[in-house]
Order: sequence, then structure tokens, then C-alpha cells
Amino acid sequence: MKNSFIYKLKTTIEIKVTGKNIERFIRKLIKEKIELLNIDYIKYNEIIIQIYKKDFTRIEEIKTIYDIEILRYHGIYKIKKIIEKNKYLLTSILIGFLIIYLLSNIIFSVEVIHSDSEFRKFLTEQLEEKGIKKYQFVKNYHEIQKIKKELLIEYKDKIDWLEIERVGTKYVIRVEERILNEKKQNKVNQNIIASKSGIIKKIEAKEGQIVKNKNDYVKKGDVIISGNIYLNEDIKDTVSANGKVFAETWYKVTIEYPLKYKEIKKTGNKKNVYTFKFLNKYYDLFNFKKYKTKLTKDKVLLKNNILPFSFIKQQQIETIVINEKYSKKEAINKAIQKAANKIKTKLKKEESILSYKIINEDINKDVVILEIFFSVYEDITDYQKIIEMPKIENN
Repeated sequence: MKNSFIYKLKTTIEIKVTGKNIERFIRKLIKEKIELLNIDYIKYNEIIIQIYKKDFTRIEEIKTIYDIEILRYHGIYKIKKIIEKNKYLLTSILIGFLIIYLLSNIIFSVEVIHSDSEFRKFLTEQLEEKGIKKYQFVKNYHEIQKIKKELLIEYKDKIDWLEIERVGTKYVIRVEERILNEKKQNKVNQNIIASKSGIIKKIEAKEGQIVKNKNDYVKKGDVIISGNIYLNEDIKDTVSANGKVFAETWYKVTIEYPLKYKEIKKTGNKKNVYTFKFLNKYYDLFNFKKYKTKLTKDKVLLKNNILPFSFIKQQQIETIVINEKYSKKEAINKAIQKAANKIKTKLKKEESILSYKIINEDINKDVVILEIFFSVYEDITDYQKIIEMPKIENN
């Protein structure tokens, strides 16, 4: 295998030999120990032979009455000739790739995301001291982690959390400031009330007096856990009611779903490809595994104002195209699921959908339209400040 590769690199020549008694000429070459790599008989007086370049001078010396013509070169010499012929184009491409590499590995922007301008200024200065600044080469993963660790140790009283992310030629720094000596909020006496109408399913009271029961229907604003503590209809104490109330609540959702469905969905795979654009056609470089369908974002790196030619860095995002047709039953099920998902996006961790009922159904040739009534297990906890009435003194 190794010898085969070396053989391919050696320079060989294909030459055409014309003259009488070709066989006599071949015997002469063999006698002179000139290695004949290949022989093709064209006519009775014409052959094409392949030899090593180093033997061509000897053939020239012994050719006598025979005409010799070089047809083509093979091996390293041929490669040299191609490079020499296209040296300006190859040099331009090499310089272009070098410029692209340099530009894509230099940081042109640093953004610190924080609401306080003074804190942003402070952190920007510390990052610059550690080399996180504009017009510097990008740092590798281990260097970034080292800088993060150093900043978190040096400014542990100021920085609670820090993330440095490279986005193209930009650093995005997300940070959370450590707040010391937080002011304690004044405790306010309050009731827990219903944020909306529903049937109570669960009451978790940590402080305060429960004034409603499970399965009671409540309207928005009704007191469920009172901050006023009663004894024989008299207020003995007032506290800040604390707890949660869960109830069965109701939603009415109108939803549409097509009987024919088409979606272009991203697979999560993406890559950057360098490509030439001529007219409206793209010619990728070194893109050996092409996506069947994709979305693209172009960034023009080089452009000719005269010729319809440009050199582009293209982000390719792999997609799959979904084309589906649904029966009436399938479309209704899809519509119900879509409506349920719409409700779920509003629900918290402890909340859930209890049941549903289709109250209106309209189907035409293209779309299903449903009106659905949902019953939901939901946190209806809300708060109402207790306003203390001024005491009236009797004279």
C-alpha cells in the first residue's frame, strides 16, 4: 500500500513513438533496462508507452529514426504544473481562507447583560484585564473557565453567578449580582382571597383562619383564609394569612386545526459552510454530507461589484418537511391536544387539566373548528391587605 502511494507520486510520462519496426524499438528499450510501465498499440507503426521521467533523456539519445512526442505527465510533476498554472487563483483562495479564519477567530464585540450600568462598567473593566475584550483572539474553553473561576473567587461579595458565551465574533456575558444586607420586607397583615371563581379542592393554611371549606363555590375576591382571628365573633388578633388555595376553574377555548398539515421542522443539526455563489447558484466547499432540506443564513465575505460572484459563509440548519393528511377523527384529536397544550402553557407545576368537553364542532373541507370547555385544577391564591379601622375613644 505504501509502495503504491509512492508510485503514484513519481513523475511518469506518456509518449507516442512512431516509426518502422516498433517491436525492434521496444526490444532496444528493454535491453537498455528502461522500465516500460504501460504499452498501448495504436497502429502497426505507432505505440504509446508510459515511462519514468528520468528515462526520457536516454530514450531521446537512442531514438534514431523514430519520432517521439510527449503526450502527458503523471504524478508529482503534473501536480506542480497544475499549481504553477493556477498559482494566482490558489494563492487568492488560500489568502481568502486565511482572512476568513482570522476574522472568525477575533472578537469584535463584548456585551455584558445586566440592568445596572455601573455594575456593567465594573465587570467590563475586570474582563478586559483578563483578556476578554475587543480585537483579541478567542480563548479556548479551559481559558474561559479559568477566568470565570478567578472572577467568582476575587469578587465573591459582588458576583453570584457568571457565564461567558461566545456567539460568533462576540462574547456575551450573563451575570447575577450578589446582593448583601437585603432589606427585610415589612410584614403586612393580609387575607388570602380567590383570584377567580371556582370550586375549592384543597386549602393549605400555614397562618390565619380558614373561613371556606373544600367543595365550596367561591367568586373572585371571596376571603378563604382570613388574617383576622375571631373568637365568638370578636377579632382577637390580626396576622398575615399564609397558605395556598387550589380550586376547580373553567376555561373555554376555540381552536382550529387543518385537515392537511405541512410543517418545516428543525432537527437541531447545523453547520457553517463556505460557499461560492455564481448568479443564483451555490457551490459548497468541502461539504461532503449535504442536508436534504435546510434553512440558510448567508454572510457575504467577498463580493465582486462587476461579476455576479461572491464568497459566502453560510449557516445551514437541517430541516425535515412534514406533509400529513388527517381524517375527521384525527383532526379533532389533534385540535383537542393543541387546545390542551395551550392551557398547559399557563399552568404551574402543581396545576393540571381535570377534564374537557366539546361544546361546539364545525368542520369544512379544509379545517376543523372546535369550541372546548376545560375543567382545570388551579392555584387561585390571591392576597388582600387588611386595613385596620382607627379606634374610636370614648370620652
